[in-house]
Amino acid sequence: MTTTDERRDLSQVAESSGWARRDLERVDVYQRGADRIRVIWQGSNAISGASRFQDDIMGTYTRDVATVSNWLKR
Repeated sequence: MTTTDERRDLSQVAESSGWARRDLERVDVYQRGADRIRVIWQGSNAISGASRFQDDIMGTYTRDVATVSNWLKR
């Protein structure tokens, strides 16, 4: 049985969509223009939560990796 590495997969989605990524141990911060997404990880396969900011104002919060992936694809 193989396991997926959700953290790596999100990083690849972000890179292909033009997001810059900073790895801060168990937190990834993605930045593109005035938009920022902050993802807190539990290992490499589950997130504790993620927040989406625009102009430093938090707009949305989720605990769903698929939602974060959709944010990064926009």
